[in-house]
Amino acid sequence: MKLNLALAALIGMVAMVHGQQINQECFNRPNEKNPMECCRAPNIMPPREELLTCMQKFPKPSGPPTPGSPPPGHNCMAECMLEQQGIMTNGAISKDAATSKLVALVGSSADWQTVAKKSIDTCYQQVSSSGGQKDSLGCSVMAGSFMECLPSMMFTNCPSSSWTASAECEQLKAHLQKGCPLMTLFKGHPPH
Repeated sequence: MKLNLALAALIGMVAMVHGQQINQECFNRPNEKNPMECCRAPNIMPPREELLTCMQKFPKPSGPPTPGSPPPGHNCMAECMLEQQGIMTNGAISKDAATSKLVALVGSSADWQTVAKKSIDTCYQQVSSSGGQKDSLGCSVMAGSFMECLPSMMFTNCPSSSWTASAECEQLKAHLQKGCPLMTLFKGHPPH
């Protein structure tokens, strides 16, 4: 069960750190190791139809974003996906709905269910402070932040049964623990 490549692209699309710029140091990867080789994670991608609906509603911007900033519309894309999944309603994330959905997506592995619950708890606490804050497009900053946090938390808490123990993988985990988003571990700069 490897992390779906489409998930890596999705992470890049919805990467957001509470509406702030991503620290440029985060783009200095500690090594060239592919993060998907470090943690064999279950596929947590939403159904393709839901993803396409949101992508059509919020198409990719024509120009590149300001360096270090996520492209416009990422909070909107995240909000759309969370609403499609029944996790967000009227600008509020339901911790219970998020937990239920993620636990169902990770399958029957007790290790991954524990990671899913811990990741939801941590991310929910982190984004709750942004409350009803909206970005310049009127979309929820909380949604973008939540979607950025979740895959990073799942990677840093990857169970030993799914983790490849190596110095390179530990360096990638330490990179995320400094507050860098998971998308910065993929080759090149964030997808535009």
